[in-house]
Amino acid sequence: MNEIIDRLRNLISPVTERFVNEQHTLFLVGGVVRDSFIHQKIESPDLDLTTNATPDQIRALVEPLADAVWLQGERFGTIGLRIGEIRMEITTHRSESYATSSRKPSVTFSSNLEDDLSRRDFTVNAMAVELDSGNFFDPFNGKSDLENKILRTPLSPSESFNDDPLRILRAARFSAGYELQPVQEIVDTAKDLAERILIVSAERIREEVLKLLSLENPTKGFEFLEKVNLLSKILSFELNLDHQNLNQIFSRLPLDDPVRRFSIFFKGLSKKEVKESLHRLRMSREESRLIENVVDFLNLVSNGPKSVKWTDEEIRRSLDLNQLNVEESINLIEASDLNAKDFLDSLESLKSRENLISFEPSLTAKELMVLLNLEPGPLVGEILRWLKELRLRDGPISADEEREMVLARWGK
Repeated sequence: MNEIIDRLRNLISPVTERFVNEQHTLFLVGGVVRDSFIHQKIESPDLDLTTNATPDQIRALVEPLADAVWLQGERFGTIGLRIGEIRMEITTHRSESYATSSRKPSVTFSSNLEDDLSRRDFTVNAMAVELDSGNFFDPFNGKSDLENKILRTPLSPSESFNDDPLRILRAARFSAGYELQPVQEIVDTAKDLAERILIVSAERIREEVLKLLSLENPTKGFEFLEKVNLLSKILSFELNLDHQNLNQIFSRLPLDDPVRRFSIFFKGLSKKEVKESLHRLRMSREESRLIENVVDFLNLVSNGPKSVKWTDEEIRRSLDLNQLNVEESINLIEASDLNAKDFLDSLESLKSRENLISFEPSLTAKELMVLLNLEPGPLVGEILRWLKELRLRDGPISADEEREMVLARWGK
């Protein structure tokens, strides 16, 4: 095979030996096998293994070896475990599919490796290595497709996407992340079955969208989603993509902040439309608040100042709204292709005159309680909010000035 696979085989050899001793096969599958052909090193891998052993047999074999075992996926044939720093999931050979209207897949177990591989999403993920012998299994030519930058499904795209409609979204991620070109049959079938994405849980869709947005440049993936008419199904509103602008967005916004990248797609929408879309995708409260703040910020900048020119207070409040530093705010505005020269000029002017890193009070809650001899309670928060409001309105305030103002208003 290759050096990466050989190292992994050695690391988990105690697990392999227990399976082999009980006459069970054990195969390494999925992303690690795929990535071993294109990456020199795989850091702290989470391993996917498949076996002809049943879930009960898997559990009995690994419990004596594992530092931790988790059973949340047991009814789907998966036992999770950790040995030292290595985490792995071992799954009975299986296939899974969605009924016409169900949001939960039905799982069928199998004793045959090729049956298991045939039900995987794409050929590049349908490769396996037998851990005992090191033999490589590639019944659907996934290695060749990886080398030739082709995205195909092991079975027909119709069968694959009906089995799990989320694979249409995954096709976008693999297209962008591995620069794979979907065969035309995938494009045509994805377009025909786009409506099926609605039976997939919002949580799974959200997770896949954020994975796509975590790539260095997801543009190709979003182009695919637009081509197959899936974006409007996911977002619940029509979106006309400017592909050149997408490249600009993703080059300026950090890939480790996929939620903020996602917020750009909601620019120009009303608060109601944003809230409805975020609720539909089951975004967390923190994620929703971040996106809503960014959209409010961009809409504020786009709408312009309340009077002839931007005031210092308006600039401060806009920065506080999106919770970004000056450079990040500039990148966000430029990524959004806003005509905001007046705002940016005012921002640079204010930046030259005062520190814009934080608008929080200099005094801490603990210092306030000592100063006023207060017990913890709502008054402490009220005072901190009052000090912040003064900072946003009037500009920098020193800690000594804060003490004087607090004592003048609340001191006895």
